[in-house]
Formats: sequence, structure tokens, C-alpha cells
Amino acid sequence: MLRYLAHGPRDLALTPIDVTTRFNWEFYANLKGGLRPTEATIEPGPFIFRPTIWVFPPERPHGWVSHKSIDRLVLHFSSVPDVIREACTERGFLSAELEPVDVEMLHALGRSLEPHYRSPSPASLLLFDRALIDLSLIFLRGRDFPSALPLETVAVERVERAIEWYLSHLHERPTLEALADIVHVSTAHLRRQFQLVYSQSPHFVLTHLRLEKAAELLATTGDTLDVVARRSGFNSASDLCRVFRRRFKAYPNEWRTHVAGSEKPADQIERLIARVDPQTAAMTEQRKRLKAAGASRRRGHGGSHRTLFK
Repeated sequence: MLRYLAHGPRDLALTPIDVTTRFNWEFYANLKGGLRPTEATIEPGPFIFRPTIWVFPPERPHGWVSHKSIDRLVLHFSSVPDVIREACTERGFLSAELEPVDVEMLHALGRSLEPHYRSPSPASLLLFDRALIDLSLIFLRGRDFPSALPLETVAVERVERAIEWYLSHLHERPTLEALADIVHVSTAHLRRQFQLVYSQSPHFVLTHLRLEKAAELLATTGDTLDVVARRSGFNSASDLCRVFRRRFKAYPNEWRTHVAGSEKPADQIERLIARVDPQTAAMTEQRKRLKAAGASRRRGHGGSHRTLFK
């Protein structure tokens, strides 16, 4: 999803952009003039006068300063294709020189996207996606890719990235559409990948994660049911009670009474879950194995990560 767009002349010699992190992925194209990125921990390099485009991930603090006025195109996206994300891990950001045809294309891109950015229509999302693909392909020219990861390994990494983001935003009750946007796939494709990795629908897996969080809060905090429900992604305390009772055969307060007292270690809570709901316990163990295998599967292209929940 396109989050920000700016194009045209700007003098960053008079008003440099301070070094800071962004909330989104930043594509910054210098189409004419001298420009350089600035970083707090690195000595600034010379101004780059050749048309160049950079992409910086959200967590990479950086700023911009120009020699004089420049002509630029700036786009912020909430997510990028996996191949760009992986390439950025090598040095923290990417840069690529622009050919004259690229400069012409980017000028046209800024002009064509601006009305859709100001007043989006149903077609705007497709145009934003196409723009992101066109920008990404500039960085991939001339890059060597030794081999492709198996589709199942790609699915595991994408699903786990979606889950990690979901867990950190439980209080916002994110939708499946929001998750798909974060990992830059359609909701239908994300459903298929959840099925491939967990042999379950996203609804089942995400409900499991919310219940797991609720059980942890009930066992380790004195929060009211309203607070527990909000922190674990449920609409209300009654919604939490209904889903909790259906899965664990006990109401939340009954669960809390069962584990009341001093804080229980995580393994004790997991054993309680295993006794009342083996399916939930099996999924918890599956997630542990996937996370533990994260580094090795990229190096060795892994094996099968699929587990059936019957």
C-alpha cells in the first residue's frame, strides 16, 4: 500500500531532512541534481550527481541533504516484495543508478500516481502495486540469484512474518487484509499459505494465538476480563468468554482460578493447555519448531514443515 508520495523540485541544501527512522519503506529517487543520504553513525559521502534511486527499510535511520535544488520522487510503501526485503539485509539499504529511460519513467510515474494518492479509487491499489513492482525491478537488474527457495520454505517465512506482526498488534485487532498487506500478498494467497504451513485456515491459527495470549494474561496478571480481552485481540469480555469456553471447556475466570497463586512458569501453563485442548498445544509446538528452524531453513532450504491437525 502506498503511504506517501512527493515529487518535483526541492532544495535540501537549505532544509536537509534529519536522520530518523520512517514508519514505512522509503523509495527515494534523485532524478536531477546532487544528493546524498546521511546516517548518524557513518561519515557522509560525496554528493551523487548521477540519477540514483535508494530504498531504505523502516528501521534504518537516515536523512537527506542535497548540493542545491534537486528533482526527486519519493514514495513510501507499507511493505515490499520479499526479494527486496532480503536484499536489504546485506547492507541495510539498496541503491541503483538510473538510466535515462528510468528517469523518464519515474517522472511519468509521479505524475500518474498523484491523483490516485490524493483521491484513491478502486483502481488505485492496482496502480500502487504496479508502481512497487516497477521500482523493485530496477534494483533487481543485474543481480545474481544462485537458486530459488522451495515454495514451502517461502510460505513458512511469509506466514511466520505475518504472525509476528499480528502478535505485536493484537490490541488493534488486525484483519486478515491487514496481514496480507504487511507481507505483500493477496488475502486469498495468504489463506493458501496458512493452509500449506499449518493445514488450517488463518482464522483457526489467529484465534489460537489470541487464546494463547489470553491464557498467558489470565495466568500471570490480575487484569480484568475487559483488559485481557482488549490486550489479546477480542472484541469484548463476552467475546473472549464465548471463544475461551468453546476451546478450553472452561470460562476465563475458572481458568484463572485453576492457575491462581504465584506466577506460573510458561511450561506449566502449556501443560494445562495440553490437557484440555491437545490441538492448541500441538499448534504451539509447531510454531516453536518453525521459529527454531528459521535460520537453518534459509541456509539449507529446509525440509517439509507441514503438520496436520486433525
